[in-house]
Amino acid sequence: MAQNYDAGSLRAALTLRASLLGPARTRMLTEVELVRAGQVLHGRPERLAVYGVPAPQMIRRGLRLLGRTAVECSVDDSCAAVTTALCAYLADARELSPGFVADLFCGSGNLGRHVGTGLGLPVFAAELDPDVYAATRHNFEVMGIDVNLRHTDYRDLLAGLPPPREGDVHLVEPPWGSAYTERGLDLTVTSPPVPEILAAIRASRAGVPCVVVSQVAVVGPEDAVTLPTLARCFADARHLTVIRPPSPFPDEATVEFHVYALPG
Repeated sequence: MAQNYDAGSLRAALTLRASLLGPARTRMLTEVELVRAGQVLHGRPERLAVYGVPAPQMIRRGLRLLGRTAVECSVDDSCAAVTTALCAYLADARELSPGFVADLFCGSGNLGRHVGTGLGLPVFAAELDPDVYAATRHNFEVMGIDVNLRHTDYRDLLAGLPPPREGDVHLVEPPWGSAYTERGLDLTVTSPPVPEILAAIRASRAGVPCVVVSQVAVVGPEDAVTLPTLARCFADARHLTVIRPPSPFPDEATVEFHVYALPG
């Protein structure tokens, strides 16, 4: 259950985020730092969990998490919720026979790993940042995770995927960079822009429809940027569901996962 945070706790979380995405961005975190990140950013150390391993156990299990990854990763609870939603959709849509999961911006690879395992599908992943790639490759080896991870651009990954099958799952979580401000997340100017990514997906699939999962951050009830740009990016797609993981900061930005059926 999420805790009630006062203004001081919120300021501490924002300060820690800034540090992990700034000076500590490419540094491996210590056990103390990982535990603090779980406590401050998620309300409990154990909620910062990837590959089934909570923050207090990561170092002794041999895992490596960069500062930026501790902030940007999809934690186990969120990944499980997304996987459950995808399993339910594909169980109802019996005419679909997906062949793979494509994790276009892998990061920790936790979401791709969960989705691939839950759906029983092979996972193909791309990570362009050399530091993130090295840490994630190491973590996959330590945990025995079977993901085909490539140190490459998402477009090269798309070009090398198996022949498309209807219902293949594409995970779209590009770096936000300057696209995320106090007004909201503008998906048309992420790095790369989401419309550009969707165009590349379509071009790679030769008219075969697929499923796309996109992560966004909604900045409170007055957010006039995030959801409108999401709607524009996926204007011709069918919105299947939204997953809203619990947040320890209910009045601040909340992460959401939106699932779409993308036509060919």
